[in-house]
Amino acid sequence: LKEVARTDNPNYLFIYVNIAASTKPGIVRIKFTEGAQSKIYNYELKARTDKSGALGFTPADVLYLITPDRFANANPANDDLLGVKVNRTSPNARHGGDLAGVGKYLDYMKDLGITTVWLNPIQENGGPGGSYHGYAITDFYNMDPRYGSNEEFRDLTKVAHQKGLKMVMDMVLNHCGSSHWWFKDMPSKDWINNGGVFMQTNHATVSVMDVHASETEKKTFLDGWFTRGMPDLNQRNPHLATYLIQNTIWWIEYARIDGIRQDTYSYMDFDFLARWNREVYAEYPHFDIVGETWYNKSTSPAWWQRGTKLGPKDPSLKTPMNFSLTFITQKAFDAKEEKGLENIFEDIAQDFIYPDPYHMLTFLDNHDLSRFNRKEDSTLNRYKQGIAFLLTMRGIPQLYYGTEVLMTGTKEEGDGRLRKDFPGGWAGDK
Repeated sequence: LKEVARTDNPNYLFIYVNIAASTKPGIVRIKFTEGAQSKIYNYELKARTDKSGALGFTPADVLYLITPDRFANANPANDDLLGVKVNRTSPNARHGGDLAGVGKYLDYMKDLGITTVWLNPIQENGGPGGSYHGYAITDFYNMDPRYGSNEEFRDLTKVAHQKGLKMVMDMVLNHCGSSHWWFKDMPSKDWINNGGVFMQTNHATVSVMDVHASETEKKTFLDGWFTRGMPDLNQRNPHLATYLIQNTIWWIEYARIDGIRQDTYSYMDFDFLARWNREVYAEYPHFDIVGETWYNKSTSPAWWQRGTKLGPKDPSLKTPMNFSLTFITQKAFDAKEEKGLENIFEDIAQDFIYPDPYHMLTFLDNHDLSRFNRKEDSTLNRYKQGIAFLLTMRGIPQLYYGTEVLMTGTKEEGDGRLRKDFPGGWAGDK
């Protein structure tokens, strides 16, 4: 026993233990005593796995991004769990896609030339709204039962590996869902930013690197919440930081995933992110982490990449996301003159600022953006040019599910329309 820590909330106790390398897996009996009362908790210490199994990914890979609720439903029995009914007529409701549906299409992805499957968050989102997108987590250690079980996810990853595919898990450490027990009974007063009281973030992503930004602007950005339904976590709390790091390592060990895409990357505490990266890479040197570094300027994500000299210290992130190139590319092939391609050239001419421009995630679209094939009347030539550009440009390319079958959708229609059901993924689909 290394340390027993208490907080201002008597309902919580933090126990830190040292586990020797020679310790065998099994049940550890922890006895809690208060006065004449005592209680035994059986904690299972699981076996470690071979660290070389976490493969990571490189510019030789192609990622295929899937919103699981909208991809394929191969197990209708889990559709209406947690009190939320499936309603495919509503773009913002749950539609019933699941892990079994993803597994059904692994051979399809393999034939398509995909090497790596990236799933939007699949942990429990137990709020009353259903949170089909997965970004309002209510249990960081368990799958949402409407997708399947932890065992099903582990088995899916195993089968993917057998087919030569890698698996990337979307993680959300910036916030939780408002139905999480942390929000209902905060482990400490500073567990949730702004004392657990809603404050809207200003989304000023550049403020963390802006030498002219005021402290108020930075604080509103970092401590503000995305929505009332997504309380913002305070990673400066040492117990929470340790919990999130251990949870990450647990998933890598348990499910044998090959990489992580970290949501809302720049919205979190810089020191925590640097530590999180270091500790994950110390355990799994070949692992890879993609950070959602959403900036309009091509140079800004360089502030976050491992090896940069731009920030206060090495941020340790291997793979930032190249949003600026996406925004330019979505317009470049609409241009009537050569200026469209010239804009691409001017953007990638800034690559000198990156420690490793070949380790950027490049993409035409994703679950938050208008699809590259925006309208039914988008031209096939434009589509072909965009795909050819993506697959031959420097970086690690990511395709969004349905791009290969010309799925459409615009941001103006609402996010639900960007995440339409994959054709043929449901029984009876035509």
